[in-house]
Amino acid sequence: MDSIADSALAVRQQGKRMASDPLLKIFPALDEKLKGTPRFLLDEHAIHTAVELTLGRPKVLLEAMRHLVIPWPRLWIEWPESGRAKLRQEFGDQGYTGPDRPLPEKLGFLLECTTENRRQGMVMWAWTSPAHDLITGNWPNIAPISPYFDLDARLEQPADKIEGFLRGNLARMWRDNPIQLEALFDIWRTTQHGPNDWGFEYLRMLERQVGEEALPAHLANMWADVYGEWVIVPAILILLTSSRKVVDYHPVDRSKINKHRAKRKQALLYDHTEVTMYLGERHVASGQRCQPLSYKRKSPRVHMVSSFLNRRGDKFWVVQPFMRGSGDVIHRQINVKGARDTVNSLT
Repeated sequence: MDSIADSALAVRQQGKRMASDPLLKIFPALDEKLKGTPRFLLDEHAIHTAVELTLGRPKVLLEAMRHLVIPWPRLWIEWPESGRAKLRQEFGDQGYTGPDRPLPEKLGFLLECTTENRRQGMVMWAWTSPAHDLITGNWPNIAPISPYFDLDARLEQPADKIEGFLRGNLARMWRDNPIQLEALFDIWRTTQHGPNDWGFEYLRMLERQVGEEALPAHLANMWADVYGEWVIVPAILILLTSSRKVVDYHPVDRSKINKHRAKRKQALLYDHTEVTMYLGERHVASGQRCQPLSYKRKSPRVHMVSSFLNRRGDKFWVVQPFMRGSGDVIHRQINVKGARDTVNSLT
C-alpha cells in the first residue's frame, strides 16, 4: 500500500505530462481507489492459515465458495510473502529462483465487484520486490493480467492452461483422487484470465519494444505470475467471513504520522486494518480444539492437525490447529560418546 502511495505522489510531482503517461498513470488511479476502500493487512499467521485452506480438500473449499458473498464492493488485501513459507516448504521454491523473479516482499490485490450480489468482479495484483540490478525495488509491480471471476459460473479454461495446471503442484497432490481433482479444476473454472484496462496499454507498449514475435513469450510469463494465485483469493475471503470468529481486527490510524509527512511533502500513508488470528478463551485455556464434526478416528499418537474448513449446512468456518490423540509426551535423549582411541588404549 505504502509503495503505491509513494509512486502516485512521485508521478503527480512530475506534472501533467508524467501523470498522463499510459503506464505510470496506473499509480494515481490505484491511489484514488484505495482512499475509499477497506484495506486489510494480514500478518504471517493469518496468511499461513489461508495457505493451509488451499492445501486442504478442494471440494470443501468449492462448496464454501458457492455460499460466499463478498462483504464489500471493493477491498484491498495485502500480506508479507514470508507468511507463505509453508507453501514453499511443501512444494519447494524453484518457482522463485532467478534474478529476474525474486521472492516478493509484499503481495496484495485490489478486488472490485461488478454486480450487486457481489459474486462477480475482477482482481488486480500488485507486489513489491527487493532492490536488484534488474529490478529497482522503488516501484511496485502491477500485473497486466487479471482474473475476472463469477462464483456462479463454470467457465472452461484454455487447453494449454489445463496442461500446465496438471503439471502444477496442487494438481499433483490430488492426481490419485479424481473427485478432488475435478473440484480443484472447478475452483479455477470460476474465472477467466485476461488483460485488464491498464494491461492492454502495457501490452501495446511492450509489443512496440520487443516485437510481435517475442510478445507471446512475455505474455506467457505474465499469465504464469498470476494464474496459479487465484485459489488464495477465495481462501482469504472465506477466512474473513467465517461463520465463527477466527480472526481479530486491529484498526491502524496513521493520522498522527501523516501530519509530519504532509509537512515534509511526503506521501500520506493509508489507514488500514491489521488481521491476526483469534485465540479464544477455550483455545488458550485447554490448548486443544474439538475434533471435526462426523469425523472419528483413533489416533496412534499425539500429533498436530493443521487448519481446515468445516461446515454444517450452509455455514462454513475455519478450524484452527489442534492436537489430536491422547497420551504423554515422551522426551527422548540420545547419549553420544566419542570414538575410542585404540592406540592410547593399547598403551
